[in-house]
Amino acid sequence: MEKIENILESIEDPIVVTDFKGEIIYLNQSAQQLKAQIGKRHFYELINYPLTLKHVKNRISVKSIFKEIEKSKFLIDAFPYGDDGVTLLIRDITRFIELEEKNKKEGWIVTISRLISNIFHDMKGPIGGIKGSAQLLKEDPSDQELIEDILYEVKRLESMINDVTLITKTIKLQKEKTNIHMLIDRAIKSLKSQYPEIEFERIYDPSLPDIELDREYMLRVLINIIRNGIEAVEGKGKITVYTGISWDKVYSPKGNKIFIRIKDSGKGVPEEIIDKLFVPFTSTKKGGMGIGLSSSYKIVKEHGGVLRYIGDATFEILLPYKE
Repeated sequence: MEKIENILESIEDPIVVTDFKGEIIYLNQSAQQLKAQIGKRHFYELINYPLTLKHVKNRISVKSIFKEIEKSKFLIDAFPYGDDGVTLLIRDITRFIELEEKNKKEGWIVTISRLISNIFHDMKGPIGGIKGSAQLLKEDPSDQELIEDILYEVKRLESMINDVTLITKTIKLQKEKTNIHMLIDRAIKSLKSQYPEIEFERIYDPSLPDIELDREYMLRVLINIIRNGIEAVEGKGKITVYTGISWDKVYSPKGNKIFIRIKDSGKGVPEEIIDKLFVPFTSTKKGGMGIGLSSSYKIVKEHGGVLRYIGDATFEILLPYKE
C-alpha cells in the first residue's frame, strides 16, 4: 500500500479518491496544493461535479470532463472502481487555453497584416497604370486609348475592393432567367481587348436551358476564373470554355446541373496548393491576394452550385438548372 501511495505522490497532476457521496478518501500532494490554491469550497465544487454525471453514477469511466472554477479551467478524468468510490485525475488547463487564445490573436494579426500588404501590392499595378496614363493624357487630352486604359485600371481596383468585401458580407442574389452562353460571351468580351495575344475558344452545348442566377455576381465569377487562366499563361496562350449537362456521380447524379469548364493552355495548379485553392489568401501568383477564387467559390455556393479544380489546368462550375 505504501508503494502505491509513493507512486501516486510522484504524479504531478492532482489525484483525488472519493466515495460516491463526495467524501474524500485520499489526496495526493498535488491535490492538496490545488485545494490550498483555489480554496476548500471551490475544491469540493470541482471534485463533486463528476459525481453528478449519469455515466459516473452508473460506474462508467468518463474522460476529459470540463469544469470552470472562477477563472481556472480544468479537465477531469473519472474512474469508478466498483461501488467503493471514484478516482479523479485533475488537469489544470488554464494556461494552455490562454496560450491558445494568444496564438489565435497573433495568427489573426499576421493574417490581416498579410492581407493588407497583399492588397497594397496588387493595387500598385493599377495605380501605376492610372498615373502613367494620366501623365500622357496631359499632353493629349483627346487620346481615347489612354482614357480607356485609365477606366480599365479603375475597374481593376474596384474589382479588388469588391472581392475583399465579398468574403465577409452576406450575399443577396437577384436571380433571373439567363442564357449562360451570353454571360460567358460578356465575360470574354470584357477581357479580350486587354489580352490581344490570348486565343479564346468556345465549345458550347446549344441545347442548354436558361438558368436562374444573379447575372452580375456570376459574371464576376466567370471574369475571375478566365482572368486567372490568362494570368497562368502570362497573357499568351489559349483559353477554352466548354458547357454541357453534368452527370457527375457525386454532384449531379440526376443530370440536374450544367457545367462550365474553363481550361487554359498552361501547366495547371501546383499540386501542393490544390487543397487550399479556395481558401482566402492562398494564391498561385507571386504577391497575389488569393481573394478572387475564394469570393468566386462563395458566389457559386450561394447559387447552390459547385466550383472546383478538376486538373489539367481546368476549373469547373456546376450550376443547378432544375430541382
